[in-house]
Amino acid sequence: MTGPHEAAGGTARGTVAGSVHGTDAGGVREAADGRSREADAGSVREAADGRSREADVAAACRAEIVRLHEVIERWLSGRAPRTAEEFDAFAGSLLPGFTLSGPDGPSLTRDQVLAWVEAEHGRTPGIEIRIREVELVAADGSLLVAAYQEWQRGTGADRNRRSTAVFLRDPAAPHGLRWRHLHETWMPGTWMSETPAPPSG
Repeated sequence: MTGPHEAAGGTARGTVAGSVHGTDAGGVREAADGRSREADAGSVREAADGRSREADVAAACRAEIVRLHEVIERWLSGRAPRTAEEFDAFAGSLLPGFTLSGPDGPSLTRDQVLAWVEAEHGRTPGIEIRIREVELVAADGSLLVAAYQEWQRGTGADRNRRSTAVFLRDPAAPHGLRWRHLHETWMPGTWMSETPAPPSG
């Protein structure tokens, strides 16, 4: 190939000739400095764009996590009517291959999760759910991983948990995300405490 190599060779020869004869070396240096500053500015813009995209993805994860738990809270409390449309706000968010690793250890399929949630309509009228500390863990193409805390009260016992969710991008889904996997671990602590209590024992 030619092109870049020839251009580089020509520039080097021009610079030497200019410096020997006292001509345009300063102009060459100024042009090089300008290109360097332009490259630096481009790198800054790319970094800023990258941070902006990551912030947008993190915001979408947070919005979807909060939305789905609001849907669950309304369903379990009975504030949402027991209709197919209301239930689909939950069911439609889970991909066909969705799996749940529950905090007590069981692994549930999408069908098992849907059957359990549907049957629980209105059985926890005082339940409140809050989401905290959402963190984007990884983003690779269409796959996203986020971690968060889920705080519950009104269930008769502390049911707080740390969760890690795996999403796939889907432009047709709320916030552009659908749930592929969820892993939950019990987290000690009282309702919305600033610091979870240390494990006993």
